[in-house]
Amino acid sequence: MANIGYIQVNRHCNNACHFCSNPSNGNNIRYERGIELIDDFIQRWYTWIIFTWGEPTLSPDLPRWIKYTVEQGIGNRIISNGMLCSKPEYMQRLADAWLELVHFSVFTCHAKIHDFLTDTPGSWKKLMMSITNALNCWVRVQINTVINHYNQEHLDKTVKFLVKHFPKIQHFVWNNLDPEMMRKTDTAWSTMPDFDTFSEPLRRAMKFLESSDRTFRAEKVPLCYIRWYEWASTETRKIVKDEERIVHFLDFREMMHETDWDHGKHLECKTCDLNSICWGVYEREKYYDFVKVYPQKLEKLEREDILKKITHSV
Repeated sequence: MANIGYIQVNRHCNNACHFCSNPSNGNNIRYERGIELIDDFIQRWYTWIIFTWGEPTLSPDLPRWIKYTVEQGIGNRIISNGMLCSKPEYMQRLADAWLELVHFSVFTCHAKIHDFLTDTPGSWKKLMMSITNALNCWVRVQINTVINHYNQEHLDKTVKFLVKHFPKIQHFVWNNLDPEMMRKTDTAWSTMPDFDTFSEPLRRAMKFLESSDRTFRAEKVPLCYIRWYEWASTETRKIVKDEERIVHFLDFREMMHETDWDHGKHLECKTCDLNSICWGVYEREKYYDFVKVYPQKLEKLEREDILKKITHSV
């Protein structure tokens, strides 16, 4: 069991992504508060702490927090848009503090589309420089991609592009778009994905990564849309392993302690053999009411194989 804690160190950003689920509100935490939150996760025997949202590299205390986690023996990660890490001296500063892992948010292999989604000209170029800088500093890199209308047809091409240019990257994560907190503009609404459209490119991406002995996860994706790769679902893994997650927010949510991974089930889900390990359709009634589900029938051995792949991997 590997519980991961999330700390929002600030809520301001140097990008302005149309679908941002944690938009800027100007809030941030003091160094001392960060230490309190780290200590709390240590007492709960959590495995990793992720410093995140809006853009953690904008906090001057980030290197000190990273160093403190190392001293206390708990793993550290950051989720970053790569704007500041494009500066070699800044990336080296994080490496010197013993940053273990950085998740860079790469939305597509197409620069123009990426810059459109971030609403920040030049962001894709800086992101590619950041990946290079991190790898040169021997900091492990993983890729986070928000599935949306503008990248849904070429998810596999983006993965192949990144593997070709950065072969050291071994792990990829896809997060299905969370519309709750994003801008309520026509442009933002246009980013909403089509599940039936992204399903096949997503599975092609998974097949490619599997063939090259790389690992991957998908979040907020119903299992019927990643058939044959159910074991890669973040929520399914938490259900099977009985894991939890705590997120410290800098808005009205304050702290969210997640232990229930069952959300948005359709009536048809009751007839699906994957129902007990699937979390359903996120925000089904509010935003994703157009999403269909496809109940699956599995042989007993096939279902047992899914569970084994989860319990026998990290």
